Amino acid sequence: MRQIIKGVSFGIEPGELIGLIGPSGSGKTTLVNLLVRFYDVAGGEIRVDGVPLQELALGAFRRQVGMVLQDPFLFHGTIIENIRYGVPEALLSDVISAARAANAHDFICRLPNGYDTVVGERGHTLSGGERQRVSIARAILHNPRILILDEATSSVDTETEHQIQEALNRLIAGRTVVAIAHRLSTLKRATRLLVLKEGRLIEQGTHAQLLEIPNGVYRRLHDMQIQLNEVHAI
Repeated sequence: MRQIIKGVSFGIEPGELIGLIGPSGSGKTTLVNLLVRFYDVAGGEIRVDGVPLQELALGAFRRQVGMVLQDPFLFHGTIIENIRYGVPEALLSDVISAARAANAHDFICRLPNGYDTVVGERGHTLSGGERQRVSIARAILHNPRILILDEATSSVDTETEHQIQEALNRLIAGRTVVAIAHRLSTLKRATRLLVLKEGRLIEQGTHAQLLEIPNGVYRRLHDMQIQLNEVHAI
């Protein structure tokens, strides 16, 4: 069995927005999967409020965690069923409030049957931006204490990206967030950034602190992203 994460140690305070940075294959997704216990650590331990994660009832812990992923999962069913996933007893008024906060209500109302519109397996009848906003509405309704965020919006147009980012900002407020960070805006507002390379934590600090490290990994990644943004803007 190959070891992916090697000697990584850090703490997260309530309400912090932690950004995970690093090149492809650096261990970001593996670390997130360990944090939500999709699989258990082979060495060391993860503690939540001082209690080892493996000692917590898995169902109770996961009810405190919300996830918004780069490729959101929707199942074959109605829009309202997808938003209520995890909170099946939620009132219609609460579902609509969550959809409004996720900037999803308007497009849902334009669908043939509104909230009772059936979406195909994995939500293929919706656009990428629409699926993402339904996923955010689900997370808002779930109201988690801990939020795992993979916020890639590279496949949507500028207007949809703005709507998604606005919804994410509402979702993030007041929560403990661990984000696989892609966007400069997230990097700049993160409480702390953790830079991973080949499964090791090699740099950590605020956006401003990491930019001051000569030849730092984060500084190189940041400069490359700025250059790419400038090319796309031409």
